[in-house]
Amino acid sequence: MGHTVPPRTANGLWDRVREKKIAATLGRPPDPPPDLQLIRVSCEVAPAALRPLLEARRLTEAILGETRPRPERSKLRARTLFGETPERATEVIVVELWNQLAQQKGARWVVVFDAVEHADKATLAALTQIVQRAEWMRLPLLLVFHGEPKEAAAELLAAVRGRDAEAVVRGEAPRLGEAQRIEWNALPAKTLRVLRAGALIGPGFELRILADLLALEPLEVLEQLQHAVDLGVPIEDRGEGRFSLPTSALSALSASIIPSLAQAWHRQLGRLLGGRAAKVTAPPPPPPNAARIATIRRERLGDARVADIIDLSHEVSDLVAETADDASSGAQAAADSPQAAEVSPPDHDESGSPAPKDIQASGTSTAAPAPHAPPKAVVQRRTVVAAPARGTGAPVRPRTLLLAPDVDLPAPAEWSPSPRTGATELEDPLVDKVRAAEHMRLAGDAEAAAEHLCEAARTAAEMGAPQVAAQHVNEVLELLASLPIGASRQRLKARALLERGRLQWQAAGYEHGFTLAQALVSLEAARAELGSDVPVDLAVDLAQALAGVYFELGDPHSLARALAELEEASRKLQAANDTIGAACLFNDQAAVRVRMGDAASALQLLRASRAIFDARGQDDQVALRELAETEHLFAKLPLHARMRLGREEEGYAIGLEHALAAERAYRELDDPRELARVWETMGRLELKRCRIEEARQQLEAAFDTQTRIGDLTGLAQTTELLSEVLAWCGRNDEAVTMLRDSVVFNRDKGSPRGLISNREALTALSSRFAALPKHAEGLREVEILLAAGERELGVPLQADARRLA
Repeated sequence: MGHTVPPRTANGLWDRVREKKIAATLGRPPDPPPDLQLIRVSCEVAPAALRPLLEARRLTEAILGETRPRPERSKLRARTLFGETPERATEVIVVELWNQLAQQKGARWVVVFDAVEHADKATLAALTQIVQRAEWMRLPLLLVFHGEPKEAAAELLAAVRGRDAEAVVRGEAPRLGEAQRIEWNALPAKTLRVLRAGALIGPGFELRILADLLALEPLEVLEQLQHAVDLGVPIEDRGEGRFSLPTSALSALSASIIPSLAQAWHRQLGRLLGGRAAKVTAPPPPPPNAARIATIRRERLGDARVADIIDLSHEVSDLVAETADDASSGAQAAADSPQAAEVSPPDHDESGSPAPKDIQASGTSTAAPAPHAPPKAVVQRRTVVAAPARGTGAPVRPRTLLLAPDVDLPAPAEWSPSPRTGATELEDPLVDKVRAAEHMRLAGDAEAAAEHLCEAARTAAEMGAPQVAAQHVNEVLELLASLPIGASRQRLKARALLERGRLQWQAAGYEHGFTLAQALVSLEAARAELGSDVPVDLAVDLAQALAGVYFELGDPHSLARALAELEEASRKLQAANDTIGAACLFNDQAAVRVRMGDAASALQLLRASRAIFDARGQDDQVALRELAETEHLFAKLPLHARMRLGREEEGYAIGLEHALAAERAYRELDDPRELARVWETMGRLELKRCRIEEARQQLEAAFDTQTRIGDLTGLAQTTELLSEVLAWCGRNDEAVTMLRDSVVFNRDKGSPRGLISNREALTALSSRFAALPKHAEGLREVEILLAAGERELGVPLQADARRLA
């Protein structure tokens, strides 16, 4: 396979690499020239799904200076209705990071994947897709095969050769057969012990882990490895603290270990790796948020102005005022004694607030500060922005993590010397958890292995690798299926099903079962596994996830279920004396109340939330997020509540001011998902004010960001509204395309509420374009897609649809 590089062109490979091309070598490549810097990733360590790409991502982020320590997961409730699960394909994230690095001045970087034939199938499929997409990656890529590639690895090599036959060269041949000639039992006992332990750790064993396993000083381990090399053992060492042995040597050494010792070592490795993954390095203190929170307080509108604009009954208005006073008192108590203060949600008016009516335009105008113009996005004609099915030719969906490139290249801030080895390392909690699980499984402790895999699933989801997370969940369920039923195992199964439900709710990819209906099935199955003595944290997490799915479904019955879940979760938290955790649910409950049209109750909840978190610490990230969410919900109130006659324009202007405060806070929090949704709200408010151009700019900015981060639910809403705005601008073809995309997004996610809204938008657009027959075919296509989605999801007829919307 391939061809041998003639001696006179020994550096031809690196000449090709300098041209930013993709290349592959069969065998070891020649040493790189000094002007090239390598991002080297080994594929022979820890066979976790997409592990090499995830490691490449971490290394690239560190080089860019974008790697920041994740805030420690606090005891406060995880976000639900305002969730942040990244959804983009991992290879898309990594290629974007590499392209950012390609734009930097100074060092010339090359991405090298080593021992590619050992990579997992998901990584091989992702690399094949990168190779097949010409001009996608702007950094050179070198794939190094040490052994004969088979199946998916052979397909990857064929893809490289398909681009350019000259791209595959033959490097230094591996030293085959040397391991078979070694008399292992003739080696010194200490040397043989080190080699056996390294083989048990697996291909590409690390010095720091080997030294900890054997309770030896790293220098002593290195000396024993040097002794082994002197005796002819073919150990590969690139000076990175990681060592490789041929497959034959690994097999021979592993087979020579007695089962009891192997089991003991596996158990010890599981504990070591699990402890490393659980260890949280203290992050540097975040910059104080006092100025930012103070800015939000100064810039926001008073609650009284909102209540004054919204048309509430006299009794309800009095109740709102009383609740605000009560909430302020509770907030002061929380500030004085955060642990002892009891924070309760305000009582709701059981009779309900008046049903919202259509808001009529007003001739009066109250000037609002001009919103900061978001980056202008270009709306292009396209079909579907969807996640690529691995191994297929499906279009690649741009997605997750907005990382602004730095001008220079700072040193990787997250690398630190290992206390034992003194070597530089970049901690890899996901891989450590997966490896810990595998060693615990080999040690015979399947339950501990399932625990580690469940944690790995959560970590993968937080890192923006939903398919990896789904695979780990499946592995947990398979492990638990082989164990006897017990209370602890049922809780573990519930946790795994909860993680699956979160993925199916928040991640994009209907082809993988990531739909709202599937999320509901998984979450209900999780609840069925739990008894009456379920831990509060698990019960509340499950309730929040269920509430989030019901919220997205959006029909009256689902919204009532969402509210009931959140209120029950709040009661459990208060009973457990987690008063601040309960307060974090106020905004979620308010969001449901807003969608239900219950403006009075929403106001009560928002006021209570604001009062409580105003009283929190000056540099409290949780407080900043809660305040941002509160501002965004205040901004939405004029869109959902009935306003006093003649003051509609003032109400929309007030909403924009709240949206601006939320926008500034989400920029501070570096939260692109919620930032884009704020822009969508601003677009809706501008459209209500008949400011078409301003609405278009806001919506195109939201569209651009949501496309990049893969926020399918947000895209469904934005594209529908953008369709209406583009029609007003006379961009009719794009208007039809945007509505078509919205239908596809809602259908993929399984959102009946979205399809109901799409039906109303299609009716309006068809009426507008009735005299323009050239758009009939496009509208007919939208109708076909919409009707199919309605049949699939059981969306009611139009008479009921108007009521549900």
